[in-house]
Amino acid sequence: MSKQILTNVANESLDQLQVAREYMAWVDSLTWAINSSLKSGHDNHAKQLAGVVSYLAGDYHNILDCEIQRLGDQLTAADLRV
Repeated sequence: MSKQILTNVANESLDQLQVAREYMAWVDSLTWAINSSLKSGHDNHAKQLAGVVSYLAGDYHNILDCEIQRLGDQLTAADLRV
C-alpha cells in the first residue's frame, strides 16, 4: 500500500513540476510583453499586464501551497514523510 501511495505522490509531483514549467513560460511571455509595452510608451498596457502577472503568481503560489500540504499529508499518513 505505501508503495502505491509513494508512486502516486511521485507522479503527482512530476505533474505539478510540468505545470510549473508551463506557468513560467507564461510569465516569461508576459514579462516580454510588459517590456515591449514600456519600450513603446504604452505604460497603461504595461501596468495592466503587470497586474495579470501579479494575480497569476499569487494564485499559483496558493495552488502550490495546497498541493504541498496535500501530498505531504499523504506521505505522513503512510508514514513515509521524513
